[in-house]
Amino acid sequence: MTRFLPLALIAPLSMLCVEASMKPLNAAEITDTNETKIETDVVANVDPEISQTEEIAPLVLSQANNEDTQPEQEQDEEDSWRVYLDLYAFLVPTTYSSTTINGNKNDAELPLSDVIDTIDEALTFKAQVEYGRLGFMAGVYHGSLSSSGSKSFFKETTNPLRNQLGLPSALRQRTIRVDGDLDLDVDANQTIVDLAFRYRAGAIQKPRMKKGSSSFLGLLGARVIDANLNTSWSVRNETTVSVEGQRVSRENTRELEKSSSESWGNTWVQPLIGAFGTYAISEDWQAFAYLDAGGFGLSGEQDLSGTAQAGIAYALGNSAQISLSYKYFGLDYAGGGGNAYSVDQSGVNLGLRWLFD
Repeated sequence: MTRFLPLALIAPLSMLCVEASMKPLNAAEITDTNETKIETDVVANVDPEISQTEEIAPLVLSQANNEDTQPEQEQDEEDSWRVYLDLYAFLVPTTYSSTTINGNKNDAELPLSDVIDTIDEALTFKAQVEYGRLGFMAGVYHGSLSSSGSKSFFKETTNPLRNQLGLPSALRQRTIRVDGDLDLDVDANQTIVDLAFRYRAGAIQKPRMKKGSSSFLGLLGARVIDANLNTSWSVRNETTVSVEGQRVSRENTRELEKSSSESWGNTWVQPLIGAFGTYAISEDWQAFAYLDAGGFGLSGEQDLSGTAQAGIAYALGNSAQISLSYKYFGLDYAGGGGNAYSVDQSGVNLGLRWLFD
């Protein structure tokens, strides 16, 4: 009896399971089942191209948003402040100068080695500020030198005593030739300050620029020049002064030395125009050229100055670059009254630029 008890318990349970499986479903259960099947069929039969389109659409929308924001970013960059600082060294193999004081003209050739030995002060820099396309530039070129020593050479100079009466006819000649040793003292300084408003066309000038991009600056302003020169020389006892082979007495030689001590100084202002162009050879390399002219005869009988420069620059990161160029600077001034000053310089220019934005 006990052996059949488990079977008696299992039989009713199996019957309940059969009845449950044969029980009809209600309407809600049928509806849920059909919807689930339809959704499954739809998902299974979705067109792959539609699916891909849905995936691409956000990317296209993102690119369109980037294109819309890019001009805004460029405009924000344009409408911001930028500061440029340039330091440079102008290495001139030989400086040619001519000074006329009270009608007495002296020409000089000063090699770079003498400039380095006798220079007292030197300052060369350029600073620029820009907002949008408008800006302002200030450049300073200052040099001061002094020398004192004895040199043995042949000197030919205009006679400062030629107009004095009562002198021997030999001293009336325009040319004095001195053979022997001379004691010389020379003090000279020249300061040039360029101040100009600037306008930019093209790309913003940066150490790194997009290949093929270019930038052009137009400058309009003033150039302030201050130049001073003091020279004196004396002959030694064993040195002879002669005019066309005739010896000059010691007394007249001392008068000649005294009258030959010359000083000249002047400060004047020139109108200034200029242009600066840059072309990006690659992202890091740039070619550039600079031209300016000042004076145009407005501040004296003769008044003209100019700069011509061309070279290449290489980026040092995003905020600095170095440059190598060839530069020429010339100045020619005659203020009247027998006074004049001119200088010609050309050589290698080494530059270092920083950009602050």
